[in-house]
Amino acid sequence: MGVVIDGVARAAEGIRTIEDYKTWVRTEVRRIFPHEMLASGLGHINAGGVGLDTVVTVDFPMRHIQQLRNKVGAIDSPALRRFIATREPVLFEAEHPWPDAPPQWTEAVRNNGLVNIASHGVIDDETCLASYQSFHRVPGRLCERHAEVLRQLAPLMHRVAWRVIERTQGADRAARLASLSEREAEIAQWIKLGKSNSEIAGLSNVSENTVKHHLTSIFGKLGVETRAQLACWLIEHEAVAKPGFVTKVV
Repeated sequence: MGVVIDGVARAAEGIRTIEDYKTWVRTEVRRIFPHEMLASGLGHINAGGVGLDTVVTVDFPMRHIQQLRNKVGAIDSPALRRFIATREPVLFEAEHPWPDAPPQWTEAVRNNGLVNIASHGVIDDETCLASYQSFHRVPGRLCERHAEVLRQLAPLMHRVAWRVIERTQGADRAARLASLSEREAEIAQWIKLGKSNSEIAGLSNVSENTVKHHLTSIFGKLGVETRAQLACWLIEHEAVAKPGFVTKVV
């Protein structure tokens, strides 16, 4: 199996975009781990545990994604929670559910045709990055062989998916930041430090009205609406992180 994984890894070297990633999953990953649908989640380790920031879907029903969202918009499921608790591959057959599987979730899995779920991921305590690969419609009965392949696939998919997401998001944020004028970039940094308009006016030797004018322009270029959002945007960009609790699906 190691040689097969090496071949899949070589095929991943040229991946640059999310669409490249999806094509790689369909052509290469499915070859060694047959399945019909994938939800590839990526997130960060935080004080509350692990939060998914982005889910890359490959032929996955959006209806089920919406059913997994909790009250604050994040995606959650018993299978994901089991992985986070054990850090081991999770195998679930809708026709042979776990005794403690929530009936509502099991029914949703059946109704959406997601029978036979095989999932695993990576929780990297050193980088605080996590990923979770949830394969659906895996043919046949699930067994230890599936778990073993997942143990080899998960680290590779973690590296490839994060490389794509960070390149995509980093490039977009960098482009937006580069669109600011020198004065706007300076004022944005003062906002991040918690300075008021009057303080910024004094520090920059301009009027408060000028500061307000620049802020309007900054908000429009960066796609934020408030000073607090602007500060968060800058902090997240510098930390190469993602905002909020709501999971983005792509």
